[in-house]
Amino acid sequence: MHDPWGWPAWYLAVLGLFGCLLVALAIHDARHQRIPNAAVYPAIAIGLGLALIQPIGPWWSFVGAGLVAGLSLGLLALLTVGIGLGDAKLAALIGLVIGWPAVLLALFAAFAIGAISGLLLIATGRIGRRQPVPFGPALAAGAVVGLLGSPGAVHLLWPGIA
Repeated sequence: MHDPWGWPAWYLAVLGLFGCLLVALAIHDARHQRIPNAAVYPAIAIGLGLALIQPIGPWWSFVGAGLVAGLSLGLLALLTVGIGLGDAKLAALIGLVIGWPAVLLALFAAFAIGAISGLLLIATGRIGRRQPVPFGPALAAGAVVGLLGSPGAVHLLWPGIA
């Protein structure tokens, strides 16, 4: 079977498992407002190993995880009270799996989704202005946007563009 992204079947299976993990972490964060290290740390360890053999190449995977996602959200977590270190670890995992430059689109989408959902929750009276909104679900949704916005997905959706 031909894969339109050009990725091997094992990598698509990894992405499927990654999607399942994102759903579980998003639900946990929405309910408990924390992202458990017990799930993120092993996933990062596995992701580091997979980064060495995945189709996007280890360099782009490490750049996506460490320099862009983890460092930027880690700095935000240390400088503000709005983003937690669990969000930074989840962002690093997302960057590790989807790599550079897809992680930029993922982070942009996550901040947009988080802002819109926060505003909608405030406008409908479901939360107050100073009440925290979990960012994990927005990060998970942003990861999907980043992955689907990658060049392979663009080629799949619009073959004449890429």
